[in-house]
Amino acid sequence: MNYFLFSRSKLKYVDERIFPLYKERIYPHRTPCVVAIIGVLATVVLASLSSARAKARDARRVSDIKTIQTALEMYHLDNDSYPVVGWAGSHTNSWENLETVIGVTLPVDPLNISTGSKSSDANIGDFVYSYFASSQLFYCSGQAYMIAFNLEGKNGDGANDGVTLCDNTIRTYGNVFVVGVNSNNSTTSIDLSGTSK
Repeated sequence: MNYFLFSRSKLKYVDERIFPLYKERIYPHRTPCVVAIIGVLATVVLASLSSARAKARDARRVSDIKTIQTALEMYHLDNDSYPVVGWAGSHTNSWENLETVIGVTLPVDPLNISTGSKSSDANIGDFVYSYFASSQLFYCSGQAYMIAFNLEGKNGDGANDGVTLCDNTIRTYGNVFVVGVNSNNSTTSIDLSGTSK
């Protein structure tokens, strides 16, 4: 069936198979329903995409932390110590200093945003990576380190989360993930058994 798009004198037709919305001149009550359905579908799709992006960023964070730990172990093999730079945050110049000391480019958090400017801002829940090692005796004189970071889908409150330094204090920061090397030279890996956000 064909419908006139313009006046009959110009003889321009629109085939309903190609332009079905021109039928709305006959059935105008369908247009609000179509718009409403498209709106609901768009909302569902956008919510799904947002969740998928957060999961992808979390997977990258886990991979990044393993990469950083590998770089630190390579440095330790060559220098018999971890880099003793105090706190280094991926959102500050201290991260570049850590990269210079190690001699490699380190990954940064996919968002790499912080509400503050301290190198330890991962400890307050910001999406940055924070590294710590110190030459002081109660911090194991460069023989232990910790990395603090956050995920968007999980909390770092698992049973095996945290690093024990030479003062025998387990370093945990609430819902922040803390991994590294303990005072007994054991490695704390990422514990994803924490609660969901």
